[in-house]
Amino acid sequence: MTPRISPLLAAWLLCGAAPALAANFGPPPANVIPPQFAHVPKLPSDKQLEAMHARIGKIEIHVVQVFDLSNPADDNWLYRLADKLHVPTRAAAVRALLLFHTGDLYSRAILDETERNIRDNTQYLREPVIRPIAYHNGVVDIQVITHDVWTLEPGVDFSRTGGVNAYGAQFQDSNFLGTGKFAEVGWTQNIYRRSLYVNWSDPNIGGTRWTDTALYENNSDGTVWGVAGSYPFYSLETPYDIGIDAGNDHSVQQRYSLGQFYDAYDNDYRTGDLYVGDSLLIDDLWTDRLLVGWRVDESEFYKAPNYALIAPLPLDRNLSYPFVRMQWTRNNYATVDNMAMIARTEDVHLGLDASIGAGYAAPEFGADRHSLLVDSELADGYELTPAQQLFVNGRLSSRFEYGAMHDGIATGSANYYLITSDDTRFYAALTADIGHRLDGDHYFDLGGDDGLRGYPLRYQNGNQMALFTVEERLYTHWFPFRLFNVGGAVFYDMGRTWGTTLTPTPQLGLLKDAGFGLRLGNARSSFGSVIHVDLAFPLDHEAHISHMQFLVSTQQTY
Repeated sequence: MTPRISPLLAAWLLCGAAPALAANFGPPPANVIPPQFAHVPKLPSDKQLEAMHARIGKIEIHVVQVFDLSNPADDNWLYRLADKLHVPTRAAAVRALLLFHTGDLYSRAILDETERNIRDNTQYLREPVIRPIAYHNGVVDIQVITHDVWTLEPGVDFSRTGGVNAYGAQFQDSNFLGTGKFAEVGWTQNIYRRSLYVNWSDPNIGGTRWTDTALYENNSDGTVWGVAGSYPFYSLETPYDIGIDAGNDHSVQQRYSLGQFYDAYDNDYRTGDLYVGDSLLIDDLWTDRLLVGWRVDESEFYKAPNYALIAPLPLDRNLSYPFVRMQWTRNNYATVDNMAMIARTEDVHLGLDASIGAGYAAPEFGADRHSLLVDSELADGYELTPAQQLFVNGRLSSRFEYGAMHDGIATGSANYYLITSDDTRFYAALTADIGHRLDGDHYFDLGGDDGLRGYPLRYQNGNQMALFTVEERLYTHWFPFRLFNVGGAVFYDMGRTWGTTLTPTPQLGLLKDAGFGLRLGNARSSFGSVIHVDLAFPLDHEAHISHMQFLVSTQQTY
């Protein structure tokens, strides 16, 4: 994602002017409960309210502006102007996100899950607090406090990874007129294409749980469109879901060798899904779900106009099939600060999340072959000690056709976090991908835009890949102009690819880089979470690549 210059950042530059993990580590979240909401009378405990079968009564919604002017540190002319220009989130938009209603039985777990959903699924609200504030005659009143961030983003984009710049301009609002809807129109240019695009998303149509999305891109190498509508599993206790989506991506795919353009082909990719799901089990520990549906997955490959074709084209695919999928989720979540972001409350899943699915394509269903498709996913998280956590996940997928396994892909990763001081954290990550008889358009790239930060983009590729990263991360308490939380990192990456692809690339073995960078936690606007500014130095470089890579990007994590 490219970093965006919002009006708040521009003003800053012009002025010059649930258990908890590691609760006391690093800087606190930027948004705190305003003083006028600080006092809450003594109430029965959550367990007592649940044991008494208390029912929810009045639900108060309080939306705190981008800058809380009751805080003297925020009360200045610039931030007063920002609040006046900002359209606050409507109470109805917040109410549409709640998983509870007046008359429901009180449940602390439901309140916690609502907070988690708001943190994880909205760009425009930060640090929600949901709590009981009064109890009378078997009825408990609930207070919901949320913090707005700046969402209107007329601005410009710039990023640099793998020695290549990307830039553009857009007008975006992830909280259109305070309704929680997403609207965007913009223009971008990168090494692959120029794009004019529009996007729309409504997470709560008419205040319901129904959602819709639509996108259209007019690119220099083709067009992209997609539409979708669904009633999703919005909660662990949602009994069913249903959805439909369709899309088409017509574009030129460029192939690289040692970071240099090699050749290109034209890809016309069409996809569509129709599915329904049912929760077979919902209890305090587990949610088990069954999904059935129909999927169309079709790709056609052509010689791209104005490009010389050197390597062979990938083979066409036309897969149309019914599918079934089973999912198991352990209800075990925790909150933590300063793990993958800076000064933000984060939610981590410390439980099993697994699924397995299968489908069968056949000419009778509109496919071009008989094919058994299978895939499975697994993720788990572990609190090894209060100061260290480990998260692992993996995915397996393949097709069985013509008497053999085709396009077999196994991916896995492990992420380890260790608090090393009051303001530092050690991070290590291992990622590995293995492919077997891959389709021609499926292979693994490794370079500056894939985590090997000291090298050009798409520097190596193959049907197997491994990448190992270690970082020492610094989380400072510096909060300049109360806009950004400042952090830093020192890092080391090493990785390599193996095997062959349709694009022949010399295999250079294990490549390594080291570097350091600045991290800016984005506290007041919705564009991304952490701005990265890095300098990376290849340790096994060839003469034809730079001795230093300068990278700028906006990412969702540290």
